[in-house]
Amino acid sequence: MANKERYGYDETKFRPKQREAALALVEKEFTDKSYRKSNEQIANELGITRMTLHNWNTKDTNFIRYKRYLSDDFMDSQVAFVYSKLLDSIDKGSVRGMELFMKRMGDLANKQEISFNTQGEDQSFEDRRKELMERLEDAQKGGE
Repeated sequence: MANKERYGYDETKFRPKQREAALALVEKEFTDKSYRKSNEQIANELGITRMTLHNWNTKDTNFIRYKRYLSDDFMDSQVAFVYSKLLDSIDKGSVRGMELFMKRMGDLANKQEISFNTQGEDQSFEDRRKELMERLEDAQKGGE
């Protein structure tokens, strides 16, 4: 759950329908484009004008901060999905995925680099991948 204080919105300053409007606008952005409602449809459903919705969405700092909170809260719920995709990419041999995983685990600082010995250029991709996977496993065992 996102930390509400970080976003700086004040629930006591919400106008009628703002909470529902913010949620509808955030849901719109996370919905497949072919199923999205227009801002006019959202405004009509809430019983406000399209211009009121537009003004809240572009000029009302409190409303915008609340939308950001809702968006971040939704993104927090997607962490498991993101991690599963990261593991899928590692399973497919993605060196970038491995690097991100190592950074996430704290075993690879942002300033470190992974270097490859190019002297064995006759080494196949699979051999290089196997060698890298062994190094990754050794690094994981060392961090336990």
